[in-house]
This record gives sequence, structure tokens and C-alpha cells, in this order.
Amino acid sequence: MDNQFIGILLWIALMLLAIPYVRHARHPRTKPLAAYMVFFVLFSVGAVVMYSVLLMLLDWADALDYLHRPLGAVIFLALVFIPAFLLGRWQLKKPPRQRPPP
Repeated sequence: MDNQFIGILLWIALMLLAIPYVRHARHPRTKPLAAYMVFFVLFSVGAVVMYSVLLMLLDWADALDYLHRPLGAVIFLALVFIPAFLLGRWQLKKPPRQRPPP
């Protein structure tokens, strides 16, 4: 199985697991769909950025071979998904903006 395919499957699984998490962890004034979309977008963008930056760093250091080892792949995926999760969680906990009075 292709390594990118595994990463995409893991991302899909995490997005499905995020549904009940977002329902529980969202700010009480935030609507559930809006909270999920905020988490989804920030998690996805954060993961893509971390994935790209880490791949470039590994390529620059000529260390892409570490991704062929199970421990290296696990560490890489943790470095991709944990910061993305924390970014999404941070925004999820914030209260929604108040609309200015008309």
C-alpha cells in the first residue's frame, strides 16, 4: 500500500473520529456544524503544512529513509497530526465572534 494512501486513510479516520469530539469540546455558543467546519479546516490545513515542511526538511537532510521504518513513520505522522489537532482544538474552544449591533 502506498504511504500517501495510508496518510489519507488516517486523515479520513481522524476526521470521522472528530465528529463526536467536536460536539463535546466546542464552545457552548458555537453551532455544531460551524465548530466542526472550523476544526476540519484548521486541522486539514495544519496537517498539510506540517506534512510539506517536514518532508522538505527530511529531503534537505537526506533523511527520507527514516520514513521506511515503522518508528520513523509513526514519529513523522505524530509530528504532522498532533500540532494540527492542537491548532484545531485551540480555535474550537474560542467563543464565536459577536455580530455588531445594526
